Amino acid sequence: MSTIDDIERFCGLYLSEEDAQHLVGWIAWRTGRNQALAGAGDALTRLRHVLTHWLDEQQRTQLRDWLARRYERGEPLLPK
Repeated sequence: MSTIDDIERFCGLYLSEEDAQHLVGWIAWRTGRNQALAGAGDALTRLRHVLTHWLDEQQRTQLRDWLARRYERGEPLLPK
């Protein structure tokens, strides 16, 4: 199982379409990319593109672990 699959599955379970799109935008901002470059499709498809092409394995692992910690603590999943 890859971190991409882990993050995509987690987001599919716990984020709305709007929240997943917000996460795509946040990652775009953090990586200095234009959100429009995340491709077409629904938010999870765009998120998968971002995870695959914009983040390296270490960054994906950090994101996965960060989301899991926030979930376990009952904190909002999306960054402010």
